[in-house]
Amino acid sequence: MRLRPEQAHALLPSIDPARLRAGRSVGLRDGALLALVAAGLSAVEIAALRATAIRMSGGRVLIAVRRHGVTWTAALPTDLGARLLAWLTETRLWAVPEPVFGLAPMAIHQILHRYRTDRKARR
Repeated sequence: MRLRPEQAHALLPSIDPARLRAGRSVGLRDGALLALVAAGLSAVEIAALRATAIRMSGGRVLIAVRRHGVTWTAALPTDLGARLLAWLTETRLWAVPEPVFGLAPMAIHQILHRYRTDRKARR
C-alpha cells in the first residue's frame, strides 16, 4: 500500500534526526524521504532524484521532477524543505549529479512501511 502525502506528513514528528546506523544519519535521511512523499513525490521519483535537480530560490526549496515525460517543479513548504536541506548538508550533495539517496524504489517503500507500521504499533 502506497503512503499518501498526508500520511507521510503525519509521520514526520516520529522521526529522530539523531538516529544513526553504521555511522550514517538515517534519521535525517528518513526525514527527507518522508518530506518528499509529503510533497507528493513517488518512490520512483525520489529514487531517481539527483542533487542537481534541487535548488533554492526566494528562500524556498525547489525540486525539478520528471513525471509522465514532463519536467515539473515542486516548491516545498518550509517544514519539508528544511528536512531535505538537512540531508543534503549532511551528505554534502549540493549541486552534484549524484543520487540524493542512492536507494531503489523498493528500499524507499520498505523504509516508509517501517514508519507506518511503527506508528500503528504505538497506537
